[in-house]
Amino acid sequence: REPAQRMGRQVLRPEVGRTYHFGSKGGASKNQFGALLQNIQLNDRIVDWKQQDLSYLDADVYKEMYMKLVMDAQVARTSPELLVKVISGNVRLEYKSFGHFKKIASSINIMNDEKAGIPRTAYNGVVETRPKGNHIAFLVPSSDGLI
Repeated sequence: REPAQRMGRQVLRPEVGRTYHFGSKGGASKNQFGALLQNIQLNDRIVDWKQQDLSYLDADVYKEMYMKLVMDAQVARTSPELLVKVISGNVRLEYKSFGHFKKIASSINIMNDEKAGIPRTAYNGVVETRPKGNHIAFLVPSSDGLI
């Protein structure tokens, strides 16, 4: 996540990040995130990626599609409100600073760390999770342009 490595690029977050194994057994992290990662289940079906239409992953197409999904989500003003609203649909909650992000992330039980000013798994500053099942909760930088 360092600027020199990113070179202005974004990474599309997979459903299972490279952090899947991180801290699960041994290692320097001493199982720091084990409780958050233990319920992840990997896909067990083979996918023929050469047969898939991945044109929606073009940077401009993806960004437009993704930001529409974020902006169409219900607005929550607090973490408890987010956790109620996400039961029935997608919801977004703005964070005003990285300290505020960290507080919200901790309250909804997701990883709250950042590196070089970028929260873990962020796409254009937006972090998503599915705290109650199928619907998405988006943590979004404030409209003041945090990221």
